[in-house]
Amino acid sequence: MKNILGFVLWGLTAGILIPAWAQPVADDPGVYGDAILRNWVQPGYPVAAKQAKLEGEVQVEFAVELDGHVTRTSVKQSSNELFNDSALKAVQRWTFEPALDEGKPVVSGMSVLVPFRLAQLRQKQVPIAPPGPEFMPAGLKVTEVKVKFAPDPEYPAELEEKKLPGEVGLEFTVDADGKARNPKVLWASNAAFVEAALRSLEKTQFEPAHQGPVAKAGKMQYPAEFESAGAKRAEILEANHLTVVTTPAPETLPTPVLLIDPVYPRERLLAGERGSATAEFSVGEDGHVGDVTVVSATAPEYGAALSAAVEAWMFKPAISEGAGQPVILRVVHDFTAPDSGVVARLAAVLRPGGTGVGAPTGLDRKLKPLWRGFPVYPQTLRTERPTGEATIEFVIDRDGRARVPRIVSASRDEFGWAAATAISQWVFERPMKHNEPVDVRVSIPVSFPPPPIK
Repeated sequence: MKNILGFVLWGLTAGILIPAWAQPVADDPGVYGDAILRNWVQPGYPVAAKQAKLEGEVQVEFAVELDGHVTRTSVKQSSNELFNDSALKAVQRWTFEPALDEGKPVVSGMSVLVPFRLAQLRQKQVPIAPPGPEFMPAGLKVTEVKVKFAPDPEYPAELEEKKLPGEVGLEFTVDADGKARNPKVLWASNAAFVEAALRSLEKTQFEPAHQGPVAKAGKMQYPAEFESAGAKRAEILEANHLTVVTTPAPETLPTPVLLIDPVYPRERLLAGERGSATAEFSVGEDGHVGDVTVVSATAPEYGAALSAAVEAWMFKPAISEGAGQPVILRVVHDFTAPDSGVVARLAAVLRPGGTGVGAPTGLDRKLKPLWRGFPVYPQTLRTERPTGEATIEFVIDRDGRARVPRIVSASRDEFGWAAATAISQWVFERPMKHNEPVDVRVSIPVSFPPPPIK
């Protein structure tokens, strides 16, 4: 038994020629690669097979551990069970350079075809390598992660009146134990769905990826979908104060896919002032919103906030005669300060004389965003296409939600409202101090590069 590594291609060692296919390829830092055979042992020929002058082959699967030793051997296919025990005992004595994943050694699953030829009995010298490339061990294909059980995500209580359908796209790693780890939110139609989707993911059961006998961590993308039980399109529109203006009405009404609430101007919220705004807008054949016009507003800020929100909306398009139909919709939004809940609590502490909300200093860990919606470039500026910027102050509440954004500064008012609207949908890991969830106040700049020319 000798080391296969280190031989020069077609080099000569102890009078034995090492074929080209047996030569390992040098590993570069950070590469992926199967385990490499280091020491090979020829299987002994079973006495019964020898006496019967039988030849055969045995397919063996096994694991290569971090130290290069072989474990978890099993026969997957055999031409004759007489050869099985000899094949397993030989493979168990082999050693390897372990497989690499991003340059780090990992446990891997492999397969090898072990041959038994009568010519082996006439050998004058025991070989140190398999008799051909088809008998070299190879890494097994890694299977995909599978969902074993997925509970229906719980519909958020705060959206029950709105009856909105929703979706959260998640990307995460399923470890070798079948547990989802390190979830990342790729898409969320509303911030309220994010926490519910993550809670559902914690209860979801997975079959991890496998490489033969070895369970492997694997990445997965998974959509969490939400529906308000029994809600029809007309009911969803009505619940969100949306009216189809186009006549005659389409055969199939449009359905909101992404519907963000307008930002309540913080100064008016803290003062307890009420207001309203009405806007009309088009929904095209592709479901995108355009031509937003504020019809009326009790104060300019209410109209600006509603316009910025509507520009970020998306719909499933209206349909007539089997094709998408452009329609005009009207929306009315009332700005009324809540009497209870998170926003009411934050408004109380942010008012003059309140306790206020502290900066994110002394937290147990850094703030980590889970979902950050991108601001929409204001439609009214797309002809002029100026570069814009805005600075937004907001509170990350104890549940990690971005709340009560305030425009600190903006190169144009439209950029300020667009930035505040996007940030109102952000979700973070819960801010923790001394192992307790806390509210924190943060301020960030947002940049708006000019949109591409169509």
